[in-house]
Amino acid sequence: MIFMVGMTTISHAQTTVDTLKTEIRSYVARNFSEVRTFNLYWETSPSHDYTLKQNGSKFEKGKMRNEHTVKFAATVPIYQKNRFSFYANANANFYLFETENELDGSASSMFKDNEESYSYFKAGVNGTYFLNVFNKPLMLSAAISGDGWYHGFEKMEATLTAILMLKRTASTNISVGLHGTTLFDLVPAVPIVVFIHQFNPNLSVDITLPSRTYLRYQFKNNHRVSIGSSLDREHFYYKPNIENIPETTLYSKSNIKTEFVYEYIINKHFYLIARGGGSQPIMSGLFKTNRKGDGDGKPLLEYSQPMTPFFYLGFSYNLFK
Repeated sequence: MIFMVGMTTISHAQTTVDTLKTEIRSYVARNFSEVRTFNLYWETSPSHDYTLKQNGSKFEKGKMRNEHTVKFAATVPIYQKNRFSFYANANANFYLFETENELDGSASSMFKDNEESYSYFKAGVNGTYFLNVFNKPLMLSAAISGDGWYHGFEKMEATLTAILMLKRTASTNISVGLHGTTLFDLVPAVPIVVFIHQFNPNLSVDITLPSRTYLRYQFKNNHRVSIGSSLDREHFYYKPNIENIPETTLYSKSNIKTEFVYEYIINKHFYLIARGGGSQPIMSGLFKTNRKGDGDGKPLLEYSQPMTPFFYLGFSYNLFK
């Protein structure tokens, strides 16, 4: 169950871990900066079936078509000096799709709003401080953010992360940490484990649990390919108008993505990234706006679908090389 809860906080923990790797790692992933200033992503999937369950009973079986996701993210440094750095960040996600109830061809009982309802916005600030504990680098990071949708503001959230680097050599980094958040279902904190090893100047393994595992090959020029898996989370607020469900809910879908990744440095500041593979949702559905489910860690309304192919294309701009 801790693994499931970890997926609900991974979007926060991932940014923190990537910042750590950027600031204390120089040998691995040369030139491919982990944290980029502006990011624009588009993802699409073919038509697929889905099933909704409430209290263990089938609520709806339907078909989802024309599924597209557009995401914009920005991470802007505000202040950096010595061991302290301060960032502002913002996200805007838009989810476009069409659904129908396969039982009678009618509109879906769950997804009945127009497309503009499926949006999610979030903004906040993050402060990071580095120090040494027992002669080992320790990163402390605190963040506060607020989110909402086109109907308005919803929730504030605070997070605290501590990551200790246990080993650092020219080819290997090993770190452990803990990530805590004020918005959680069963447990307030999840563990983080980072293992990065460079087999040779081109081949490396990048394991950041619980969020991703990749085998990477970087060419001598501006190309890098990776194969592995990652955890991804999609969510948005909306009003389902379903009996025994709160008026406003959070739809959340956690995906395990097995994928092939291609990255290209266009020039000193611009990056291109393409991903493709299969996406399998787990622990997905409707939750209360405070991220609570039915009390047993399950969604108020469970969503499931078979593994579905996906294709992803993204562009990034980095202020710093």
